[in-house]
Amino acid sequence: MLARKSWFVFAVLIVLVLIAVGCAVPAAPSAPVVVTAPPVVVTATPAPAKAAPTGAGSKSINVAATWGGAERDAFLAVIDAFTAKTGIQVNYESMRNNMGAILRTRVAGGNPPDIALEPRPGEVAEFAKAGNLVDLNTFMSQADLQKAFAQPYLDLGNIGGKQYGFIFKANSKSTFWYRAADFKANGWTLPKNLTEFTALADKMVAAGKTPMATDGSSGSAWVLSDYLENTAIRRMTAQQYNNLYLTHTGIAWTDPAPKQALTDFTLFFKPGYQVGGTQGVLAGTFPNMIAQVFGPSPKAEMLYEGGFVSVLVQDVNKSIKPIDEMDFGIFPEGDAQYGDPVMGGGDMAVMFKDSPEARQFIQYIISPEAADVYAATNTISPNKQIDTKKFTNPLALKEFQQLINAKTFVFDGSDMAPSAFGGDHLFTELQKLVQNPGSVDTVATELENFAKNDYK
Repeated sequence: MLARKSWFVFAVLIVLVLIAVGCAVPAAPSAPVVVTAPPVVVTATPAPAKAAPTGAGSKSINVAATWGGAERDAFLAVIDAFTAKTGIQVNYESMRNNMGAILRTRVAGGNPPDIALEPRPGEVAEFAKAGNLVDLNTFMSQADLQKAFAQPYLDLGNIGGKQYGFIFKANSKSTFWYRAADFKANGWTLPKNLTEFTALADKMVAAGKTPMATDGSSGSAWVLSDYLENTAIRRMTAQQYNNLYLTHTGIAWTDPAPKQALTDFTLFFKPGYQVGGTQGVLAGTFPNMIAQVFGPSPKAEMLYEGGFVSVLVQDVNKSIKPIDEMDFGIFPEGDAQYGDPVMGGGDMAVMFKDSPEARQFIQYIISPEAADVYAATNTISPNKQIDTKKFTNPLALKEFQQLINAKTFVFDGSDMAPSAFGGDHLFTELQKLVQNPGSVDTVATELENFAKNDYK
């Protein structure tokens, strides 16, 4: 399905977004971090009762990620395969919310996990520059990593010329979901641009239906930032987008294009457009928004979030039929001159504690064997060695195609930004904008003021 040439084309498309990874990222905030909920620890299936393979260690390791539910189960399948092969036990820690804050607390206490799958390159850069991470090239060659991943997936983990990580899991975040059977029954067409979106949403409201479900509470405000990143890349070039989020140079939030993106953002939160209105958005939780569209008792017709929805939907409705009942297109176009770009995200594998067992785990998850185990769960890794025939869900195949066919690809902007901005100030300001859509000028000014300090 995905030839080597396709991956090369994809790499060329996104390399401009990733060239500034070595740029300075501010240190983590010095204020104490309050962790309200400890990570959930899940011990993977015990190793078979037989002698460990030659060279296997006897120690267990701790591996942390944000994944819960079906995403966690997919990763546990990889862990189980590793344990069966090596005899090494792996304890999985689910840091579902505020992973960066939990990791900073753990590092300060001298007790980080051995390995983490971090969704924020900005935080990875902070840990690397503070001397908290292991250079992977101390035990594995760059050539081995390049066999598995196209260069852009490695560039994100290259800080100061050292390879501290790589993108193990990737997703498109420009997937715009809809109830396909409802659309067919009502003669609706998925909107291609924002004008068509508002026209369709108004038609749904007039018919007594709710167009969308979105959860943008404190624990899920990253969903709001994903909306904005999609509207932003549809109002500016990839280089401007990169300058805005990654380095914050040459463009300000008060400039016309970012302000237009903020204005576009408000269109999705017009009265009647969201389940529960403003309070429904600000008081929700991320998994619940999927249930409100694709659960047994749906309340809305459309959903915006990444391709991982095709996996997470199994937590709320195992019987839903891909393509026939749930499907996606690309996020509605803003300015036609910028076409249909794709914004995406990923989780970077990094090592906090060096040990023979941790090294074996890192070496295993870049292998073709691990890639195939992951693909069989219909979870997407950018590993080039993957046998794409392992996918059984047509939505996973479709997401791959969206990623590869994109003429422009950019990485999740808030994940590239310093953590104080991308994980705090931006979220708070977007929540304000949901509550008061007429405050675009004020929010733009406040974002720029925060950025001037956060990017120092």
